[in-house]
Amino acid sequence: MNFFNNTHAHRFYIVPTKRDKRHTLYSVIFNGRVVILGTHLPSVHGCRYLASMGLTGRAEMWDFTRPYARMVFPDLVEAADMTVEEEHGTPRVRALRECRQVHMHEGSDAGMDNHPSSHERLSTVA
Repeated sequence: MNFFNNTHAHRFYIVPTKRDKRHTLYSVIFNGRVVILGTHLPSVHGCRYLASMGLTGRAEMWDFTRPYARMVFPDLVEAADMTVEEEHGTPRVRALRECRQVHMHEGSDAGMDNHPSSHERLSTVA
């Protein structure tokens, strides 16, 4: 048994969709479906999507032009809890600081299953 050849990874693809003055926006594709439309952080949001599906382990971000992964994440759950912030013109990877607590209000659909695997609805992350 070869323990060093464990190359199974959850693979997602990115496609540039729009460019503005500050960012290029990307769509994220997983299992042949666009799951995120319009994000400037496709690596982070791709890993968050995979983690939201309950997937764990290694993840790879690919495009359709290179014969190799653009980025490799040894632990996609750990990568999902990170973000990229610009500091003095240089991008830095940092732990996510935003509050993850969700407040449910009476009459909201927050308790419903709105996961993209349940609906054909596309997610938009800006």
